[in-house]
Amino acid sequence: MILDNIKDRIDNFRGKIGIHYIDLNSGESCYAGNCDVFYASGSVKIITLLEAFKWIEADKVRKDSKYVLKKSDYIGNKEKKIKTFGALEYLHEGIELTLEDLYRLSTSVSDNIAFNILFRMFGGEEINKTLDMLGFNKTRLHRAILDMKKIDKGIENYVSIKEMASLFYRMYKGQIISNRASFEMLEILKEHQQNRIMPYYFDEELRIAHQTGIDNNLLMDMGIIYSKNPFVLCMAAEDSNTRNAESIMRDITLLCYRNSNKSGKTD
Repeated sequence: MILDNIKDRIDNFRGKIGIHYIDLNSGESCYAGNCDVFYASGSVKIITLLEAFKWIEADKVRKDSKYVLKKSDYIGNKEKKIKTFGALEYLHEGIELTLEDLYRLSTSVSDNIAFNILFRMFGGEEINKTLDMLGFNKTRLHRAILDMKKIDKGIENYVSIKEMASLFYRMYKGQIISNRASFEMLEILKEHQQNRIMPYYFDEELRIAHQTGIDNNLLMDMGIIYSKNPFVLCMAAEDSNTRNAESIMRDITLLCYRNSNKSGKTD
């Protein structure tokens, strides 16, 4: 039983951990761990991608709607920009971007500036209304990334592992925003370039639609592995040794792969 295997692997883990698995053909699912809600970190990019497609489907914006990069978009102060590990920090003020550019950069390379622009564009209140509409009342966005004023006040973003597993399951079934939007969002998430956790043991030919989140003492990866028998896997660990957590998540991904495909071989 996959649940027993996962429990065995996390048995000696010290810290918060949550694992949710869903076999997309059989519907078999299980949850293991001691925590469901975590600080959101990079997983927030899934939520603004979702909101972008909601606005596109409602004809409030177009994919080719233009946005001009402003000085105020860069993260940091006048004297020093904060390293954001994205692409936009290297582009010049005044460059013209489309909405599609922004949500693709936000998800594919986890561009924090792109996320912050989208967050301001849609607004936290509207984003949380969308989450409520979908039945996700634990996952919440309250601030932009590296908004130090709000961070100092203890204002944070949160993500529920169980809700994210449900989101990916419903997206796979074409039930998020629309069938077309669900398909397009998953295709975009297949381009995510952080491959150190879920994709670690697999060849590049195995497609994985996922989003990672990495922060101080926090690690998460969540999405769909498109193996012969596809499955949802959402994982997060906090207050722990991140190298140990990373190793555990890689092993659990392989365990779930073998359980779903009844084979010890990777694609």
